[in-house]
Amino acid sequence: MKLMLKPAWLCLAFLFLIGLTACRDNDKPTPVDLNPITLAQAYPGDILKTDRIELLDGSTGETRTVEDPAAIREWLTAIKNIRLIPDDNQEGRAGYRFGIQLFQGEELKLGFIPNSVQNVYYESNEELETKVQAFFETQFGRKF
Repeated sequence: MKLMLKPAWLCLAFLFLIGLTACRDNDKPTPVDLNPITLAQAYPGDILKTDRIELLDGSTGETRTVEDPAAIREWLTAIKNIRLIPDDNQEGRAGYRFGIQLFQGEELKLGFIPNSVQNVYYESNEELETKVQAFFETQFGRKF
C-alpha cells in the first residue's frame, strides 16, 4: 500500500506544478531593456537631424506640425540628454496629455510621450515635462 502512495503523491505534485504554470500571467510584455536612457539614445541616428515634429494635444486631439529648423533644433538640444529612469511599474496605462513624433523627411523616427518611450514607462521627470509643456504652449499659443 505504501508503494502506491508514492506515485500518487508524485502525480499530485506534478499536477500542482502544472496548475501553477498555467496560472502565470503571460499576457504582459516584459520590456527587454529597463536601463536609464536619454531621448538621444532612443532615437535611431542623430536626433538633431529631425526636420519635422508633430505634436498632439491628448486632451483635445488637436495637432500642430513644427517645421521651423531653429525651433526644432533649440527644443531638441534642450531635451535630448535628459536622463529618463524606468518606472518599476510597467503595467499598461491609458491616455496621455502630450504626444510627440519626430520625423526625418516622411519617416517617423521616434514617437513618445513624456513618461513613455518605445513601450517602456519612465518615472515622472519634471525637467522634461516642463520643457515639453513650454514647447506645446509656444506652438499651440495657449496654456496647458
